[in-house]
Amino acid sequence: MRAPLRFRAVRAVLRLLLRGVFRVRVEGLDGLPAGPHLLACNHLSWVDPFLLLAWLPASPRVHFIGRRSAIYNRRWKRWVLDVIGGVIPVESGEIEHLTAAVRGVLERGGVVAIFPEGAVGPAEGGLMRLRHGVAHFAAVGGTPVVAVGLAGTHELWRGKAIAIRVGGTIQPTGAAAADLAAIEATMRAALPPYREPTGARPWPWLTTLLR
Repeated sequence: MRAPLRFRAVRAVLRLLLRGVFRVRVEGLDGLPAGPHLLACNHLSWVDPFLLLAWLPASPRVHFIGRRSAIYNRRWKRWVLDVIGGVIPVESGEIEHLTAAVRGVLERGGVVAIFPEGAVGPAEGGLMRLRHGVAHFAAVGGTPVVAVGLAGTHELWRGKAIAIRVGGTIQPTGAAAADLAAIEATMRAALPPYREPTGARPWPWLTTLLR
């Protein structure tokens, strides 16, 4: 699924803006599969999906799953999503609709990014218990799952060092419990090391900017 020109332009502006505020380091991009796959990433902040959009390859296009009531609750959010696109809006319990939407993205050659913890993590360097959805979606067509680790986004300020690490790839077996355990272990291994910075923290309001 090749990304449209409008998305590529927005992505370039987004990367420029994020580079102007944070110090972003990316590792392991050469480990990404060429075809459709799932991304399983830890979740620490509102900025996480924007970082993935800006630094992961533009093609195949990355799509995110978002709670409809949270992503469409403000006019400016609707405008941003209309411009960027690539969001699968759902509410709790819409598993059939969500499965069909994920399958459609994968069949068109796209990528679906999932935050399997189901919520924002409480601290750097850890991983909450994963929800079962990521193993369920991996079973759709035997889709490979790539683990991605983020570090440095739980608290944000100008000049903050942020790391994105692409880790290993899990080939699903169809055994949901075993696949989920393998995904969790690979996600933990992908977490970049994090050391709490010292010194000044300008613009600390960035932490809650889009919450």
